[in-house]
This record gives sequence, C-alpha cells and structure tokens, in this order.
Amino acid sequence: MRGFDPVIRVLVLLMVTSSVAAAEPGFAENRVLINAFCVKCHGAQVQKGGVNLASFQDEAAMLRQRKLWRKVAEQVESGVMPPEGEKQPIKAQREQLTRWLKSTLNAADLRDRDRPDPGRSVIRRLNRSEYNRTIRDLTGVDFDVAGAVGMPDETVGESFDNLATALQFSDSQMEKFFAAAEFVLEKLYVPGKGKGPKGKTPLSPALERILNQPSGETLSPRQVLERFLPRAYRRPIEPAEIDRLLKLFDQASIASPAREDAMRPVLKAILVSPNFLLRIERDRAKKSDEAYRLSDHELAARLSYFLWSSMPDAELTALAEKGELAKPEVIEKQVRRMLADPKARALTDNFAAQWLRLRKIADARPAVEFFPTFNPRLRQAMNDETALFFDKIREEDRSLLELLDSTYTYVNADLAKHYGIANVTGPEFRKVELTDGQRGGLLGMAGILALTSHTSRTSPTLRGKYVLDVVLGTPPPPPPPNVSQIDEAKQKGKSAKNFREQLALHANQATCANCHVKIDPLGFGLENYDAIGRWRPASADIDAHGKLPTGESFNGPKELKQILLERKGRFIENLSEKLFVYALGRETQASDEAGIKAIAADVEKDQYRLSRLVLGIVKSYPFQHRRNLQADEIDSPPMNE
Repeated sequence: MRGFDPVIRVLVLLMVTSSVAAAEPGFAENRVLINAFCVKCHGAQVQKGGVNLASFQDEAAMLRQRKLWRKVAEQVESGVMPPEGEKQPIKAQREQLTRWLKSTLNAADLRDRDRPDPGRSVIRRLNRSEYNRTIRDLTGVDFDVAGAVGMPDETVGESFDNLATALQFSDSQMEKFFAAAEFVLEKLYVPGKGKGPKGKTPLSPALERILNQPSGETLSPRQVLERFLPRAYRRPIEPAEIDRLLKLFDQASIASPAREDAMRPVLKAILVSPNFLLRIERDRAKKSDEAYRLSDHELAARLSYFLWSSMPDAELTALAEKGELAKPEVIEKQVRRMLADPKARALTDNFAAQWLRLRKIADARPAVEFFPTFNPRLRQAMNDETALFFDKIREEDRSLLELLDSTYTYVNADLAKHYGIANVTGPEFRKVELTDGQRGGLLGMAGILALTSHTSRTSPTLRGKYVLDVVLGTPPPPPPPNVSQIDEAKQKGKSAKNFREQLALHANQATCANCHVKIDPLGFGLENYDAIGRWRPASADIDAHGKLPTGESFNGPKELKQILLERKGRFIENLSEKLFVYALGRETQASDEAGIKAIAADVEKDQYRLSRLVLGIVKSYPFQHRRNLQADEIDSPPMNE
C-alpha cells in the first residue's frame, strides 16, 4: 500500500479486517481444527470406533454422512471430545467448530425439504413372517409353513429382517419356496367333511373359498384367476398373465379332468412366482433421479406390510381400485383402523421384538446353575411381558414414553412370583399396578435385564450399551481388537473389593477408558436388579450410583429413568428412525434426517402417541414416493419378470 496516505491505509486495513471477521469460517478453516484435535484418534492411521474424519475431503462428502457429523458436533459441544488427557481446543475454537457444523448440517436439511429424495428403490422378498401371514390371508392356511419346510432365518445382525439387504434369493431359498408351496397345497387339498356334489369328494373349506362363490356357485378357471391373481400379486392383472396360467390349466386337464385337480399346478405356479414372493414396484418412464408418487396399489402394499406384515385386505384394495387411498383423510382413517386390528400384532412381533432385542431372551446367558428359577417357562414369561406391554401401547394408542417409565406392567403367576407381586394366579397375563417404585418401563423388565447379563452376574457394560444403543440410538463404538476381558479370579485378593471396583480397574486401561466412562454409569444405575431381574436392595456390594460425563448424578433405576425422560426427545427421534427404517425396508440416508426429526417433533406435540408416529411415517414423502434406480445404485442385474 505504498504511496497511499497513512490515514487511507489504516481505513483500508480496518475494512479488510472487519470483513474477514464478519465472514464465518468454512470447511477449510474448520478442517484445520479437525486435523489438530480429532485425527490423531480418528484419522488414516488410527480409527477409534471405526471413524476416519480425515477421509472427508470436502463439504459434500461430509454432508453424505450427516449422522456421523451430528454426533461429532454433539460430542465437541458437550466437551466429551477430545477426551480427557488429549490436546484440547480453546473455548472459541470449540464454539466455532460446533457452530459451523450445526449451521452447515441444518442448511442441508432445509435444502432437502425443498428437494426431497425418496431414496433408492428396493425389491424385497417376503421374509419368513411375511410369507406365513400372506399365505394365511391369501389361502386360509394358518400355519407356520416356513418353519415346517425349514426355511432359513434372514441374516440381519442388529437391524431388521425385512430390509432388502437381508433378503437374498439363492437357489436353496427357491427350493424352500417350492417345498412351501407344495405344503400349502397339501393343506388346501385335504378333503372336506360332508357329502360332495354329484358324489365327488368334498373340497376343504379353504379351497372352496378359492374356487367357488360364497353361495357355492362354481367359478370357471378364468373367473377363479380373475379373483385370486390380483390378491396374490397385490396389483391389477393384465389379461396376458391370466392367459398364460390358463394354458397351464388346459395342459393339466388332459391328465386330471376335474376342475379342482387341474387348478392345483396353476395355484402352485402362482405361489412360486416372483410376483408373489417379491414385493415389486415397477419403474415408470421417468428420469432416474425424478421422484413420483406411488400408485394406490403400491401404497396399499407398503402400508399393509408395514403394519400387518401381510397383503392388503379387501378394504385397502377397494380404496386403491377407486384411486382414493392416497387422500390424506382416507389414509389416516385406514392407519387408525389397521393399528386397532389384531393383525397389527405383527408390529410387535416383527418390529418391537427386533428393536428391543426380545428374540435374544431365549439365549440369555444367566445359567440355571446360578439361578435355579430361570427355567424355560420363566424365560417365556419375561418375553411375553415386554411384548404384551408394547402391544397394549399399540392397541390402546398410549404414550410411547411409558416405555421409559410406567406405573403398571403385565404379569402371570410365574412372573408375579419372580417380582414379588402378590395375588396373581394362573398362566394368563393381566395388568398390575406398580406401587413400590422398583419397576416400570423397559429397564425394569426381567427379560431386558436377563439378556444384558452374564452367566453368573450382572453386566453393567452390557446394560449401559443397551441404554445407549436401543433406547437412545447412540451406540458406543465396538471394543478395540484383542481387548482383554475382566478376569475375576485374578482380580480377587487385589485392591478391588467388589465387581464395581474390578470393572473400574479394567476401564482405566487406555484403550477402554473413553467408552467405559459413558457406558458403565448407565449400567450401574440398574445394579438393584440381579442377573435375572430380581430386585435387591442397596448394600456394600450393591451400589447403583452413577455419574454421566455430562455431569448428572443418580442413584438407582428410578433416578436413572428420570434422566432418560429428560432426554425423551432423543428417545423419540431414535424410535422414529428405527420405525422409519422398518417401514421403508432400507437404512436411512442423509436426506431422510430432516423428515425424521419433523416426524419426532409431531409425535411430541400429540402426547407421544404411537399412532402419530405411524401416521408421520406413512404420510412422509419417502413412504409415498419412489424413483427409478440410478446407474450408480445398481448392485446386481435387474430381475426379469
């Protein structure tokens, strides 16, 4: 600035520095802070928790992993990260990084609301539960057909068994479906009782309903297919599809002239067709990234498999045929009708049982050697308590916060004795009021407590992980490879007087401390329950005190539940995300997050009712829209119909 008047030079410098100060630091400036304080533990060389923050080269890459970066923002803002003992940012740096992360992520959420993406289209095979229920509603054969033919369970890890990624189609799987179809036909073709027409063997009631009118009037083969095929394929049928099956009927008639006998191979062909075994939504003539609304028949199928794990019923199908199902007032009425229907028990059996890990109660670790009353009957009662509790919330449309804390539960004689509740007899479950403050909500239920215990003792770590992962949706990272387990025998006689002190010694190891400080206090808050969920009062060996990294202290499950209720927003958002994933059959993507937060906010406004959560998902853009598969999303060649 040589040659300028000194006063002008000062003014120019002031203008430049003030404009720089006014500009909010962007990705490059905040990347410097991330490199300085984060990548030592989360970089190319060391990736604690499997997180590599050094791999994000620009803002676009960051926004594709919004959930991860939201967690980063939360932990930086709360002071949890960087962990104690590591280089710490000054207050201004911490505030700058947090402010930039939040504003950047929120701005992306707002853009998604203006340009929503329904996500990749998925083709889903019917899983075991959906297959059994669909067979029941289509044919009247109410039986565990999948189990009878040895159909394998879906491999899902900690997710849901109705996700497209879990529903592979192998040669052996197809063989099981052929065996299942034959099993169904054997059930259908069991002769009925009474005297037939013209001296023929009477049809079974289920087959009678397929082949004839309710009045008993005989239907022609074409009429049978015109009525049966749209239900089996869950969509309108083209005449050519019926014509192909009638050719099969004509061929079968040569060897078996009786109409019902010639229909048998036709019915089998339908039951092994991809149109029956797969939930297929056909692409339309659109650009690959252009979203469009589902047809009413596609919407009916999404809705029925979400809430009932089965095919649409006559009422849903009739509304779809009229083109009325997608109307907001109509679909809301249908959701409420379906939630009140006994078939919505599927939401408990297939969603809640997986989300809450109830399917693991059968394999819970506590051994009869140490807990003689923990027999198969008590295990089953433990499972039934939690399942019935959730199902009553569904049936009575109660507050979802009762999952965190409640003044009641459901017990039979076995579980009442286990809990010390008097005046309950018999195997039937009934609602009981809880008056002693010892139980209430999921974390007071014996099944949850047993599946988070070890063979001979409780596990504060497993219980704390359950709270973080299942309840709050903030799972801790997996333990480092080759991390040692607690050797209780070696710890005895040393400075540790009890298990709590043994765990503290273990958690002080450098590779363990950062996670255990978040996990273990939550688990210790449940120490008043033994390994199979029996109450035990505080003592020298039973210490249920805990202190969270954020500073809150508590003593026992009652105070712990109050802390969780203060985090009810996180709980509802986690539950909303889990149910969204279950409903859509795919994991969430970055563009889903704003919508899920909006759904959770609406649930809060409606007294946390389950119906509001379900309605929020059903009315969401991703649930009612789809787009064609984009080239970079194709994992395998498309299936030809």
